[in-house]
Amino acid sequence: MNSIFWQSKNKETQLFLGDSLEILKEFPEQHFDMIFADPPYFLSNGGVTCHNGRMTSVDKGEWDKSKGIRQDHDFVLQWLTLCKRVLKKDGTIWVSGTHHIIYSVGYALQELEFKILNDIIWYKPNASPNLSCRYFTHSTEILIWAAKSNSSRHTFNYDFVKSLNKNRQMRNLLLLRN
Repeated sequence: MNSIFWQSKNKETQLFLGDSLEILKEFPEQHFDMIFADPPYFLSNGGVTCHNGRMTSVDKGEWDKSKGIRQDHDFVLQWLTLCKRVLKKDGTIWVSGTHHIIYSVGYALQELEFKILNDIIWYKPNASPNLSCRYFTHSTEILIWAAKSNSSRHTFNYDFVKSLNKNRQMRNLLLLRN
């Protein structure tokens, strides 16, 4: 398997770079405890954004171009089905996205009988400015956290996470600081 992009020294944590539809087929069933997915947002539509004070294209490549709502959703179903196959019985998946794709992801998770545990909002205080002045500035991304099924007994190290938050109640809002 030559798609490892990075791995921790103890080799317990690995990041893979490549076509997820191919990479996920390389693993046996029930292999992973957790998957973090950052799927295409289908934003490559000729638009622009601001990066370092300059207008820049948002086009990332053919892989990020929308093929229409039905084909985009079919793609989401396809990769989530592969993820479900390789997740352990009590495994979880975290999927990030903007409004361009996250609602399709949430619907697909329900279609595939995952159990949605939480949605988490990542707030970006330094979001790209709104160049068109026709919308609110996109300053958030949504994470959906889901268990493989309703019978999954997922792991959540609440006390550890709470200690990172100075022992305050944990909320589903994360503030990204640059």
